Amino acid sequence: MVLPVLLGLATAATGAMSAIGNYQQGRAQTDATNLSRRNQYRDQLTLKQFREQREAALYRQEIADYEGNLFETERELNKSFTRLDKRAAERYGQAAFADVDRERKLTQSLGQIQTQMGAGGSRSRALALARGAAGMDEALMMDNLLRARMADMDQARDFTDQANNYRRRLFTGLSPVPMAGPTPTAPMMQQGPSMLSLIGGLGSAAIGGLSAGMSAQAGMTKINTGGQSGVNAFKSVTGSGSPLSNAYRNFLRAK
Repeated sequence: MVLPVLLGLATAATGAMSAIGNYQQGRAQTDATNLSRRNQYRDQLTLKQFREQREAALYRQEIADYEGNLFETERELNKSFTRLDKRAAERYGQAAFADVDRERKLTQSLGQIQTQMGAGGSRSRALALARGAAGMDEALMMDNLLRARMADMDQARDFTDQANNYRRRLFTGLSPVPMAGPTPTAPMMQQGPSMLSLIGGLGSAAIGGLSAGMSAQAGMTKINTGGQSGVNAFKSVTGSGSPLSNAYRNFLRAK
């Protein structure tokens, strides 16, 4: 009875160890697969964040350069306007001095005419000519000032157009505003062997051990000899008239 029990226990233990080993191996493979998927997902998120931060930093630098160029453009434009205003002020200053000198010369001329010429038509005509020449000189000066001012305005518009064209080129050259890319899809975790499968394997091992023990017990109580079994088989071998019985009797006679 001991041998079948031991055989059953050994079979059950072997089956149990196999079930536990398969369960642990399955869990280890599942954990390794899930860890690899989590690491890959984490790396994808880190790379996405790094790219977005880098693009944002580059865009901020580009905007800073753009605004700096706009500031420089505005400053250069204002400097051009200042030069035009300064040149116009110098012209008006020169015109004012010229007007004062012209008035002084006209006064001198009128005084000389009145002193040197007697009253009459000739003096009146000379005075009119002197005043007319002074007026003509003043009108010419005003015309030159007006033309120069119009030229300054045209040049100021040219400066403005050039600055605006440069601003447009700067704006056109700007990169699009960085946008956040799609977030990687979270991985699906693999389901490993459950405790129910382990319990089922242990149960199968126990049943297998029990079956092995019962089979061993049945094999020991059933001896196949010429189709007979149990007591009948024993009698057929040792009973009266059997070959073993006859051999035993012959041995006794020889004694």
